[in-house]
Amino acid sequence: MAAALAHLLADHPELRAIVWVVGETPGVLAGYQMAAPDQGANVDTCAEIMGGHVARTSHWRDDDGYGLAQLVTTFDGVLVHVCASYLLPTSKLTADELKDLLTGRRATQGGDVQ
Repeated sequence: MAAALAHLLADHPELRAIVWVVGETPGVLAGYQMAAPDQGANVDTCAEIMGGHVARTSHWRDDDGYGLAQLVTTFDGVLVHVCASYLLPTSKLTADELKDLLTGRRATQGGDVQ
């Protein structure tokens, strides 16, 4: 696992913003980013690099919204679990903005997703 992490960070130093943990769960390389300022974009980057699909969920309590982006995949033969939590905007979102947040995509002017 340590070798896979060293390889990952050597090739992709931008992923050092994630807190990586080796050995917390046997056989799993875990990465966490709490209160991510980028709404889980680092998890999306991990998916682009390692493959897989990011699962996103959201939870609202009163006027506060929280999101979670998660990826379970493999890298260099090692099981990897990466997650990031983030605050959702407190203003009311349009349907397109909510779709963007939950899919990790950005809408264009006409509502088409890039």
